[in-house]
Amino acid sequence: MKQYTLIFLFLSLLANAQVGIGTTTPAADLHVVGDVLVQTGFSVGTLNIVTPTEEDFKLITRVTNSLPVGEISDLDVSTLAVAPINTIDYHFTNVSLDNLSDVDLQYDASKYIIAVSNFRYVGDAIKKRTINGNRKQIGVFVVHAFVSGGTWHLEIRNRNLDLDVGDSLEYYVTLVVYDKSFYRHLTPITTDLNGNNTGTASSIPILY
Repeated sequence: MKQYTLIFLFLSLLANAQVGIGTTTPAADLHVVGDVLVQTGFSVGTLNIVTPTEEDFKLITRVTNSLPVGEISDLDVSTLAVAPINTIDYHFTNVSLDNLSDVDLQYDASKYIIAVSNFRYVGDAIKKRTINGNRKQIGVFVVHAFVSGGTWHLEIRNRNLDLDVGDSLEYYVTLVVYDKSFYRHLTPITTDLNGNNTGTASSIPILY
């Protein structure tokens, strides 16, 4: 009986002790000073919500291109010059008529993905034009980010109509800049809708 009691006490101490690897003074249940390698599965908890008092946190990731594979590293957003998702506001003034046809944003297309958000048009309206007798044309207005010459460019204009001479406008737009190193570009999916306006995508992307 005494032997079982000693074993029980020993196991209890292990269950409640802090374990240090590379340190003799662990400050957590498991405190590792040095690299961590996970060769097989890696289970983590969920982060359902972040309160204002919890914003200073790091993300843990398993690196699949390390040698050997499985190195664990942390992502500290506060030390990054560019975060995984970034936003920046642009304001364009003194535009020729309404034709902002090609602005080089100078973001390297091999490193970033650009999305357009919160577009605002401020100024004189582009007037409709009469074509073919009494038909009114409103033109084709586009807000378009595209890649040219290895960098992202921006087009904002009515491709068919212009402001009247003497009229003016300003464009406000927010760009969302995604760092490609945190994303995976999936294979494009083409779907033929056979002349219909509803349907189902031809395949499901592989997300794992």
